[in-house]
Amino acid sequence: MTDRFIDQIAERAMAALKSDDPEKAARTLHRLLAEAPERLDLLHALAVTELRRADPGTAWQITLHAQQLAERVRDDRAAMIMPQLVMVRAAALEDLLDGEGAADAYRLLLEHEPENPRALQGLGHVLLGAGRLDEGLATFDRYIADQQDEASYIEGAQAFVAAVRRFVQDDIHPEELLKAHRGSYVEMFDHYAAQMAQKGWVAEAARMTREDDGRVVPMIPEGARPYAALRVDLVDPQSGQPGRIGEQPMVVALAGFEPLSQAAVAFAWPERDWPFAVYVSSQCPWNDLVVQVRFADPGPDDVDALDGIVGDWYAAGFDGRFGDAQSGRFHEVSDIEPAGPGGLRVSVDAGRAQLSAVHDLLRRLVVLHGQRPLRAVLFGRGFVPA
Repeated sequence: MTDRFIDQIAERAMAALKSDDPEKAARTLHRLLAEAPERLDLLHALAVTELRRADPGTAWQITLHAQQLAERVRDDRAAMIMPQLVMVRAAALEDLLDGEGAADAYRLLLEHEPENPRALQGLGHVLLGAGRLDEGLATFDRYIADQQDEASYIEGAQAFVAAVRRFVQDDIHPEELLKAHRGSYVEMFDHYAAQMAQKGWVAEAARMTREDDGRVVPMIPEGARPYAALRVDLVDPQSGQPGRIGEQPMVVALAGFEPLSQAAVAFAWPERDWPFAVYVSSQCPWNDLVVQVRFADPGPDDVDALDGIVGDWYAAGFDGRFGDAQSGRFHEVSDIEPAGPGGLRVSVDAGRAQLSAVHDLLRRLVVLHGQRPLRAVLFGRGFVPA
């Protein structure tokens, strides 16, 4: 293929990506790279495409390969595209919950472009999401002072920074963020559950299955942990049709601190309360409550150690330990997955469970801490501090 023909096909790939067809874009770009494997613009486009396909690991690998090519070529085209590749790498590392790696990528770009507004903004968000408030706020102050971005973005950043500072200065306990997310979600759940109850629908019913011996037991998805039983938000008992309240994780704003809901900021729980660092994110949706854990000395058996704690806690919540006779049970739990280097994460649909579920989990983690010291726990989105 000639360069001109490759350019024409590449334009079609970008059109497919813009029209929300990343699968088609990926197929086209792979075909082009087979003909022109050292085209950095195509590698950049493929990395962006892999991010859109929710494959940040592959996107990250592509940017590393592209950087090696760029360092070997060292021409004007490579110099122009490298900043874009570094930005994609930072985004991929954020998706992989590698806050330190993402911060390093943004800093690399800022070494060459000190006033790059996207890199400054990205670095500020990563630092705040990892609980490094002083560094994150200082980075945002620099972004605002440089005045290199559109006025609307700068104004938004000013409101966001002011809300972070006021939250700290007013000494607001981060548990208030959990209360706000739970309260808003439960209020919405109660509203729709009451409406559907008039039609005979039942809320928080466990999904059940019949074993070969005739016993009816909770349904466990294939490949899931043995404690990962499921509940549905609503179900029509006549037809078995399930219903879901809230298709997406529900992020809410704490009254008076509305800008905080726009991005993850990890606020530290008072140190006197727990023997390890605890943080709560400004984005901690109750119907997708992410719990991130980092051991003081990460090792190969971390997942097994955490799995026992999570399993007992989830089983207690599923059975109603944090609710009442009618409601307040856990609905679903994910597998334990990596959260950046040395970190682990699990997410729970906490349904209408009470906030006491969080304190119960922390007490269980205190027991684990006595056996395997923990460095930090983060509730919600962001990056569990190293």
